[in-house]
Formats: sequence, structure tokens, C-alpha cells
Amino acid sequence: MQGGAGVNRLGQKLDEALWGPETAVRLVFVQTGLALLIGIRVAFGPYHKLAGTPAALFDPVPILAFLGGMPGEGVIVALQVTGSLAAAAAVWRRYPRVSFGLAWFCYLVLAGLFSSRGKVMHNDLLLLWTAVPFLLAPVVVARGDTEPRREYGWPVRSSAVIAALIYGLAGYHKLGRSGLDWAFGDNLRYVLLWGPAYGPVRWGEAARWVAERWWAFKGASAFSLLFELTFPVVVFWRRLQPLYAVIALVLHGATWVFLGLDYWAWAATALLVFVDWPVVIASLTGPPSASAGRGA
Repeated sequence: MQGGAGVNRLGQKLDEALWGPETAVRLVFVQTGLALLIGIRVAFGPYHKLAGTPAALFDPVPILAFLGGMPGEGVIVALQVTGSLAAAAAVWRRYPRVSFGLAWFCYLVLAGLFSSRGKVMHNDLLLLWTAVPFLLAPVVVARGDTEPRREYGWPVRSSAVIAALIYGLAGYHKLGRSGLDWAFGDNLRYVLLWGPAYGPVRWGEAARWVAERWWAFKGASAFSLLFELTFPVVVFWRRLQPLYAVIALVLHGATWVFLGLDYWAWAATALLVFVDWPVVIASLTGPPSASAGRGA
């Protein structure tokens, strides 16, 4: 009996995590934000520089296996223009299902081309995957509806679950490849010392300062691994979601400052998905005053 009750409770928690209610306001806000992020990545990403990649260096990812070589600059720019216009239409809620889907598809192809040079790049992974539920999200919604409903909740909740699992799997793979030595060994020290040689570092002196102090680089690596491994708990303890989103912002910001690695899309996606911004904005603006309501 106790086992059956435990299974039922787990099922209820999973149901709430994936299908719990959200407001139409938040649904539209998150989808619009994702469309904006996709548009920015598509429009300003350095994808046109991929043109001219030698055939020997072109190793297409599975979804682009039909390509015999890197497309020309005209094709890549066309994808960028199409994706940017589609993303803009999605932001303005013009044919949102078609425009959002087209923007996402162009982004997928461009990110795939970026990763077809022998090394899979993870810069766009979180944004691409968390946007997937919104390909089928309701499009006929009352934008001002503040009543939580399950029909509005599943895209937001599913997107949050996907994002949490991606962070958790990132930590799992680190642990699986290097064990606890990833956190307590010299891995981060070497990354901080040699990483700046490969990218436009914003604060190389700080990276060296951390690398030269064992308690700093070991503490930072242990914290980041623990953060990733425990990220999935936010699926069930939703109150922790804003905290984890802020920590993600700090860690991705530190990665950019110390190593010059571009993970701003991860930070922006985490903040968008895990923080209920309509509620935050409403709490900051507050209800209209009585005098304003009377037109005084």
C-alpha cells in the first residue's frame, strides 16, 4: 500500500511538473522571449563566416548528413534573413505557430552548420531544445488572462523540465568522464590558464588569480558541478527556479569574463524560463492607484 501511495505521489508530482497550470500572460511572455532570443542569435550570429569551409573540414551533424559540403554564403545569409523575419513576426504574434516554427527551423540548420566542423558546439543547445514545446503551444490565447490553466501550462512547464535536464546531464557527463576529480582535481586550473589563449578574454588577470589558488579553482569547480547535478530538483521545488536561474547567469557570466566563451544565450534562456516575469513586473509596478483609476 505504501509503495502504491508513493508511486501515486510521484505521478502527481510529474504531472504537476509537466502539465501544471500557468497563465496565458506567462505563456505569451516566454514564447515571445524565446522568439526574440532566436531572432538575435540568427541575425547576429557569425554564420556567414562558415561559407568556404573546406570539404575536408566539413563533418555534418546527423540532421544535415544529406549535405555534401558547407553551403555557400548566399544560402547561409538567406537562412539568416528568413529566420530573422520569422522571429520578428513571432514576436509580434503574426501567425505565431508558423513564424515561430520557421524561425526555430532556420536556427536549427544554422546551429547544425556551426557544429559541422568536427566539433559539436553547445552554445545554442539550451535555447534550441527549450523552444521545442512552443512549436505546438496554443496560439489562440487571451493575452491578459491571469487565471492559471493547464492548457497554457504544459509548454512553459515542459520547457523548464527540458532546461533543467540539460543542465543536469551536463554535470552527469562531467562526472562520468572524469569522476569527482573534475571537481577536486586540477581540471579547472588548466582551463583557466590555457583557455584565455584561445578566446577574447575580458579579464585574464582574474582567471590567473583563481588558477593560482587551489581553494579558489577547486571550490569553483566543485560548486559548478554540484550546481549542474542538482539542477533537476527545480522541477519539483519550483521555488528554487529563480535562484538557480540567477546562479546560471553568474556562472555563464564568469565563463565569458574568464575564458571569452559565448554562453549568453544559456543565461538568457534560463532567466526567461525559470522566472515568472509577468508576476515580477506586476509586483514591481503595483496596482494602479485609486486617483489614477478615477482619472485624477
